[in-house]
This record gives sequence, C-alpha cells and structure tokens, in this order.
Amino acid sequence: MLVAIVDDDRLQAEELVRLVRRSPALGRSLTRSSGRAPVGAAPTGRPDASPEADGAGGGPAALGDVDVRCFDSLDGFERFCRGGEPAADIVFMDIRFGGPDGAEGIEAVARLFPRGSATQVVYVTGYGECHSKVYSTQHAGFLIKPAGQEAVDEALAEALRRRAESSERPVLITSGGDVRVVLPRDVMWVESHRRLLCIHTRHGEVKTYLKLARIAEMLPDRFVHCHQSFLVNLDYVTSWGGDRFVLTDGRTIPISQRRRAATRAAVLAYARTVR
Repeated sequence: MLVAIVDDDRLQAEELVRLVRRSPALGRSLTRSSGRAPVGAAPTGRPDASPEADGAGGGPAALGDVDVRCFDSLDGFERFCRGGEPAADIVFMDIRFGGPDGAEGIEAVARLFPRGSATQVVYVTGYGECHSKVYSTQHAGFLIKPAGQEAVDEALAEALRRRAESSERPVLITSGGDVRVVLPRDVMWVESHRRLLCIHTRHGEVKTYLKLARIAEMLPDRFVHCHQSFLVNLDYVTSWGGDRFVLTDGRTIPISQRRRAATRAAVLAYARTVR
C-alpha cells in the first residue's frame, strides 16, 4: 500500500508520517484484507527512518506493507503520478501551496483524481475556511493542522473503507467498439502483450488497449503482479511452485525472478498455512 503526503511544510509532513505509521486503523485494515502483519510489526525499514521531502518522490518511509512517501511540491507529486509509477492508495493533500487563490491542492486533486478514482484523498490544512471548497472533489476526510493521532486514525479508517469498496466495483472496459462490464471477482488473470491487454474471466476474454499497471490500480489487493506481463487473481490459484502459478483452468502463469520475493510475500499474506 502506498500512502503519499503532499505538503510543502517539512515538519508537518514528518509529523504526519509518524501518525500514519503508528495508526492502528492501517494495521487492522491490512490484517483483515489479507492476513498481513499489522503496521507496527516486523518493519522492513528502520523504525526511526525520517521521510525525504524533496519534491520528486523522496525515499520511502516503509514499514510492513505500507510505503509512505513525501512530496514537498505539487509539481513533484504530479510528475510522480504521471510517470507510470504505481498509483497512491491514499493521499494526504495540503490545500495551500503559496498561490494567490490558496486552493492549489484542491485543483490538483480535481486533475489527478476525478470522481470514481480508486485513490482516496484526505485534505490537510491550517485554514478552516477552505472546508467548503473541498466538496467539489472526491475526498475521504478533512484534517485541520496540527492533526492528532485520533483524527488521523479516523481519516485513515474512512479512506481504507472507501478504497476497499471501490476496488470491488465493476470495471468498464472498452473492447472492440463496445463497453464491457467486468467484475473483479470474475477475473482469473490478465496478460499484457505490448499495447494489447487480455483480461481472462470466468466467462471469456476481454481485449483492450490498456497498460497492465493501469488495470492493476483498479483491482483488489488479491491480484498479484507476478511478472512484467501477468497479473493473477489469487482466488483462482490451485498450486504455487515458487516460479509459477497453476490456476483452476489448468493455465500456468510464470513468476519472474525479479518479482519472486514480492509474490511470495503476497501469497503467504493472502493464504493461511497448515503445517
């Protein structure tokens, strides 16, 4: 899970990172959805690591399955969003960045995350009069600086709830001049070949021109990007051999060397192990 904090005040950004990393709401959500360890358990990075806020997607402050990244400018964050990187799941967006109208953050959200986007936005501001302006955009919360732990926990819980609901909604795919309605639970696996994307469902194939990373953003966490060209729904996996998946229809899907560690972690988090 990727949480982005967009704020030109470094101290405020660092404090928000600390509150997000400590939030039990985030840990409960990850545990419920996939059996992963809570945020406070088994850190993958230094527990005291400070975020980098360099405006270009500074070094992540990663803990468990959560990657928190800080951006100290809207330009840097927009470059990150449009640069083909995995989309942020949750964005804490400051509203004012020094412009004359004082609502640059709201304008950025309108551009980057139109209504229907799976990314959940929580606005953060020191100016209460901005409250009414945020309703022109899709958002999950509104925090007044300095935000406390309880307020961050509540905003995260609501953002995660909305994110889970959004990921299970039908996806509209343009295919051969028609618009097909695809339910995430029906998708077994997805294959990309150059610009052509083939979505294999229980009811047949849906072909379209779309990047694999884009469809991955719209699907639930049980979908694993196990290979540069493949995305697999773990609900349909009957066998896992470390370097391949075997699905319920007998299809074998490769797991690339580069993605084996991440795939293994996803499988072990998703399934219970009996010894």
